[in-house]
Amino acid sequence: MTRNTLFTLSIFVSLSLSHLRAEEEEFEYSPGAVNYITGEGVNIGGFLFPELFFIGTGGASEPGADFGDFAFTEHDAQNEIAVQAIEVELFLNFNEVVTGLIAGSGFQVENQVWEAELEEAFLHFQLTDNISIGGGQFLNTFGFVADQHVHGWDFVNHNIANGRMLNEGHLLTQGGEVLIGTPNSGLLTLALGGVRTHGHGHEGEEEDHDEDHHLEADDAGFNSWVFSADYKFRFPFDDSILMSTSIATGENGFGGDTNLFGVGLQKVWNGHDHGGGGPDFCSGAFMFRTEFFGREVEAIHEDGDIDTFDDYGLSTLLAYGLSDAMTLSLRHDWVSSANALELAEAHRFSPALTAFIDPAQRVRVRFQYDNIQSSSVGSEHVGWLQVQVQWGGQGGPHHNHNH
Repeated sequence: MTRNTLFTLSIFVSLSLSHLRAEEEEFEYSPGAVNYITGEGVNIGGFLFPELFFIGTGGASEPGADFGDFAFTEHDAQNEIAVQAIEVELFLNFNEVVTGLIAGSGFQVENQVWEAELEEAFLHFQLTDNISIGGGQFLNTFGFVADQHVHGWDFVNHNIANGRMLNEGHLLTQGGEVLIGTPNSGLLTLALGGVRTHGHGHEGEEEDHDEDHHLEADDAGFNSWVFSADYKFRFPFDDSILMSTSIATGENGFGGDTNLFGVGLQKVWNGHDHGGGGPDFCSGAFMFRTEFFGREVEAIHEDGDIDTFDDYGLSTLLAYGLSDAMTLSLRHDWVSSANALELAEAHRFSPALTAFIDPAQRVRVRFQYDNIQSSSVGSEHVGWLQVQVQWGGQGGPHHNHNH
């Protein structure tokens, strides 16, 4: 995609946004209404609710740059222009007692190769007002963004720390989990099960390494089984503050143990309470969110020797709601070096503008700039344009609606 194309599309988006306020006044949502064109209200039997997301992404970079160097997870954009993801989701809600989700995605990786996978297929049973149990295959809840699908991301690409330490950002677990509600809108999630590893393993900072080193880096992640605990809660004296604490332990690809911890904080100013357990981010609101990860990896060699190493990561987000349909965001990612695996320290700065250009908020456009600095790729610059179209479900931002 050329810069001229990006410029032309940006003019189209700007013109569309200039009419957005007037269109919003005309749009009225009618609960229970069904619109087969947009998918609004579409269901099967009153308890199955389908959703479809099409996400196309194009990039413009310096001449000679390899777009694969900008990808830190398998679902990050990896081509100059491509379908980043087609996501299909089928929610189940049977009298609020039995809920579940089946979710799959198809996406283009390097050289325009298509891949597809079943990401989630689980059921939850509400035992009491505060306790649910479930099982199947699911995205393990760890921190603020680990269980989000691509359509729910705040940026074109995933946080680097998640990509490095959580099996390319999506810790696919096959087993069971318990969800326990606590005071102050808190939620404790406990999960135990086997790990479904990614068959292709990809992390941008290792593209220049040989295959052995690449495989060794992947082996630092969870490979056989994992136990995790994630607890999120709001402060009793200020419900605009959300804390997150997480731990995970399991067997890695070296036959040893990997131990991971995370701690995060989110604060919203000028948010509005829509009944979701605290102020929500929307028009006129300002949000600060930061999350720190630390990991210890035990590597067992063929001769029985044991080496341990650790690495760390940090992701920080600032976001301001220009309107209910437009958000301005700034992110800083950092991961430390891991010399044992020849993983480089890396920084990434990412400002982004995200806007819905239709009154139903089903067509989303995102402009993003990335500056990546690491010893493996030097200092690289790339601009992204992403377009997302949704069918089914309710339009608008999608954040952490999987569990």
